[in-house]
Amino acid sequence: MAVFQDRGPATVRIDRPGLDPAAMAGRWINTNAHSNGVQEFTIDIDSGAVEVRAVSTAQDGLRAWGTSRADLICGADPGARTAMSFTGRYDFGAHQVELQGNVNLGLLVVASFNRVGQGGYDYFAREFYRRGDRSTAPAVTTWRATDGRVGGDDPDRSTAATSALPFEGSEMFGDWWNTNPDSHAITRLHIEGNGHNGATVRLWGAQRPEPVEWGSTQADLFALGSGSRLAKAFSARFRASDRDITLQANIKQGVLVVATFNQFDAGDGRSSYFHREFYYRK
Repeated sequence: MAVFQDRGPATVRIDRPGLDPAAMAGRWINTNAHSNGVQEFTIDIDSGAVEVRAVSTAQDGLRAWGTSRADLICGADPGARTAMSFTGRYDFGAHQVELQGNVNLGLLVVASFNRVGQGGYDYFAREFYRRGDRSTAPAVTTWRATDGRVGGDDPDRSTAATSALPFEGSEMFGDWWNTNPDSHAITRLHIEGNGHNGATVRLWGAQRPEPVEWGSTQADLFALGSGSRLAKAFSARFRASDRDITLQANIKQGVLVVATFNQFDAGDGRSSYFHREFYYRK
């Protein structure tokens, strides 16, 4: 399976099997009352499209980010007819937030990749949301540039930071092997610095008798807070022979957690799907 770098924005395709996104709709409230990130999401469905509305805190109340229409929705497998995950993005000019959410065991799990510009190091956050009652949603005010930066939960937000030094990749760089020897997806990753404050990721896919190298792509690196230069996550996109793949990864307790959003070519007949696997370092 040939893989090549694709750093362009995700493409919305509508000529594919329909996924019902109704299970994701509703109000979702952050389970962490002390988060300084997104306090809640509201997800609505408009003619099959998923519309996401984020609300975060400011010094004098709650701020609504506006509406982001999901650029991709996915099921749990290629045969799914029910959507359980989405990707979307907000662009605030000086900073951008990429969202990747999935419903799991009754929770909405949202990973955010936060690009902060001159405000420090780009950072990754992962937060959990429970269902809430729409009728009790608080009053909010629309975000303004004077409100400052918004994004996922950032433990370093109150700390003045600059990204003068490149990311430090000691925990990220190296060879990572799938913990599941029977995986039918990515069996191995090799991650190394690319000299441009990012990473080159080489991938191997399942094949008998030996895994086959798919190729490589460039990835953006992220810390766990805007004041840290230790790379703990990456985001990348690449093109396989029959699909576009959005890939996110983060290190948790020494394990590389890799999630993929797989979008098949038009006319393929299979549904876009979300998949997650785990990797250990050799």
